[in-house]
Amino acid sequence: MSMAYSDNGPEMEVGDSLTEDAANVFDDAVNAISPDDMSEQEYIREMLSRVKQGQLGIYTLSACRRTVGVICYRVLDGDAELIFGHLLAAAGDREGFFLERTINGLYNAGAHTVRGNFTWPRPAGFIKAANAMGFIMTERMSMGLRPSPVSQPKGQFGILPWNDGYAEEVSQVMCGNSSPADRPIYPMFSRPEGAKMLMESVLNDRHGKLLRELSYVSHNGKDIIGFLLSTMLADGSVLILNIAVDERYRKRGIGGVMIDRLVADSYRSGYRQILLAVTSTNYDAIRLYEHKGFKVNGHFRQYVLSKLNDPG
Repeated sequence: MSMAYSDNGPEMEVGDSLTEDAANVFDDAVNAISPDDMSEQEYIREMLSRVKQGQLGIYTLSACRRTVGVICYRVLDGDAELIFGHLLAAAGDREGFFLERTINGLYNAGAHTVRGNFTWPRPAGFIKAANAMGFIMTERMSMGLRPSPVSQPKGQFGILPWNDGYAEEVSQVMCGNSSPADRPIYPMFSRPEGAKMLMESVLNDRHGKLLRELSYVSHNGKDIIGFLLSTMLADGSVLILNIAVDERYRKRGIGGVMIDRLVADSYRSGYRQILLAVTSTNYDAIRLYEHKGFKVNGHFRQYVLSKLNDPG
């Protein structure tokens, strides 16, 4: 696929396959990073290898048969994440054109949502273009905690270790009880088919290795009324992928008990860190995490454009 464009300048063409000279764009991006930030430089260098290995997709922007821009992405369950983007100076101010054509290509290939944080070298043009296209920007926080032995108070609701047989009920709780603050970021949560698709992906380790021994459900003796799903990150940390409690049973300490169980079990299993991400306006969740000892270790912005958020 290729798409051409000219605006009183060299004709620009967008393609969806790796070009022979795309490495020049990655090298330019590395040079745009501070020499002191070696980890970020290495991250960009590995990007090209990941594209070659098929781990990431790529769109390229070319002018006069020379590659002047790249956008790398991955798609999971129709949700496309823009991982990296960069333009050479020779591309001029073509971020808007390039981003729009990339998103159209992703939509045509079946994606329903496009997201990215645009923490790229020289991101200003991409962010301006994203705002003009109607991306929703949401502030997010990353939080962490070191596992330790904690008491696990007993309540009137039971906590059970994860079993794959709970997946259907959990997807129903997930769909019906997603936080309003999170719905613009994860629009699939509010749709039964989306929640089921996500649950299937989690079980198949497509969001990281599911730690079944560190995942739980809460029940009232008859129905599942809450859950906590944990996966393992590449560095060996535990990630709280999702936690929710049926709104009819909130304010009863159920989420806190599941977190206490996770912290204690993680400590016994030798894990060194538990991480999570939370929307900055999800105040109830933040209060819970802070009460349990989680500390903020970073802030980032999430930009999301989704057909599912379009009321039309």
